[in-house]
Amino acid sequence: MKQRHLAIIGCGDMGSRVGLALAGLGWQISALRRNTSRLPASFVPFSGDYTCAADLRGIAATTPDHVLFTPLPTSRDSGGYELGFAGGVRAMAESGLLARADYSVMVSSTRVYAEVDGGWVDEQSALTTSDTSAQAIIRAEQLFAQASSASTCVRASGVYGVLPGMLLARIKSGLASADSARYSNRIHRDDLAGIIRFLLTKYGSATVLPGCLLASDDNPAMIGEVEAWLAKQLGVELHPSTDVSAGGRGNRRCRNQRVKALGYSLRYPTFQQGYSAILKSEGEQ
Repeated sequence: MKQRHLAIIGCGDMGSRVGLALAGLGWQISALRRNTSRLPASFVPFSGDYTCAADLRGIAATTPDHVLFTPLPTSRDSGGYELGFAGGVRAMAESGLLARADYSVMVSSTRVYAEVDGGWVDEQSALTTSDTSAQAIIRAEQLFAQASSASTCVRASGVYGVLPGMLLARIKSGLASADSARYSNRIHRDDLAGIIRFLLTKYGSATVLPGCLLASDDNPAMIGEVEAWLAKQLGVELHPSTDVSAGGRGNRRCRNQRVKALGYSLRYPTFQQGYSAILKSEGEQ
């Protein structure tokens, strides 16, 4: 059987987790990032800027079977999202990388949804027309689908599990959110990596892989509920923040029925299970 070959573009923590798991299954893993010294030793390294087509031509020439794109904004304004997401896809398309691969996966975000009043969303829900940064992500999804032979955009909710983590650090300091009634959604990094790995290994089987997939756990919850539970586990008293600068963030509940229907079983279906594992690893429980 031919060895399968995955190229990971923008290979940080998530790409490394997926690549290491697939390398353990005998896959060849090539990876591009600016600082290749931070790549796992088993990966074939390529140094470069993924928003520059010339920097991608070396890894494109290896003709991988699959591509995984794990983008980040180059800055936190709308221009940074445009360059980091849509600009990256344009460069990959120009280099020929996506067209040569059989199947590709891009990590996207649930930020693309229009819902802001606490309603439910799934893969078919309306997309935002007012958030300019999210619109750059939407453009990237569309370009990725157009440039790829076959692809899935994985819309991830808030990824957690990387220590120390902004939420845990804030709760440890005793500071609660100013918008505690806002619904929040999350996916443990191990489950996001697991979903991506699941998709890549399923390609070529009888399973029909969707063009879009929402990755979130079973338990959308108001941020105040999450914070109160964490504070109880840590034995700290919370004081409300007076900072309302985050008030425009999403307020929605994410349905994950499609990923479960494909056959993926979440390792951490709720935030309680995920954070319990994190706190145990830190010796907090």
